[in-house]
Amino acid sequence: MTSKAVKNANDIDVQKLLEILPKLIRENDTVKGAIITALSGIVATKDDIKALIAEMDKRFEAMDKRFEAMQQQMNKRFDSMQHQMDRMNSTLEDIKASFGVPFEQFARNVVSRILEGEGFSGVELKETRLKDPKGEVFPETKEVEIDGLSDEPPVIVEITTILRDRDKVDKFLAKKSFVEKQKGKAFRGFFVASGTVLSQHERANIVVLLKKNGAELLNL
Repeated sequence: MTSKAVKNANDIDVQKLLEILPKLIRENDTVKGAIITALSGIVATKDDIKALIAEMDKRFEAMDKRFEAMQQQMNKRFDSMQHQMDRMNSTLEDIKASFGVPFEQFARNVVSRILEGEGFSGVELKETRLKDPKGEVFPETKEVEIDGLSDEPPVIVEITTILRDRDKVDKFLAKKSFVEKQKGKAFRGFFVASGTVLSQHERANIVVLLKKNGAELLNL
């Protein structure tokens, strides 16, 4: 039977076949034809390669178009997000602007109530501008702006919405020192903020600094 005549591939002596195969190809056209026929099914011709390249070009072109479309979509989303951020920033600025004046008055009222609890009734803390001809506090303006000032009892108040760094505290203490020098007496200081972005350690240092200079921090 044919099935018995054909050897299993595992039974072929590959090493021996490799030794005689070059000679068979040179001398036996039948073997040569069989090998060429077998290889034609797995070896790409020039036309196959050209067709493959053309297909790859089409796929890369399609990928480029998809990436371009994705990039355009991402740009649109980014522009939209940027527009929303701009609107949010504008809204926040409006809120801050409208929040500033009412909060300053609220802060002055809080300090007045504290003083009232200590026995000082009807203390009026006035917004005040003092001339600073020598530019001791603000050389660029030669003027000291105070958020709240009372001569009796002697109290000075600085108000800010968000305490972001120590610089504003240092400026407040410079204002306090300037007023004390001008008035010839010590003033009790209140630094009032609606919030802060400082760490607990930084806030603690500011509390200590204010206390050493006859002032205190009110974080509302």
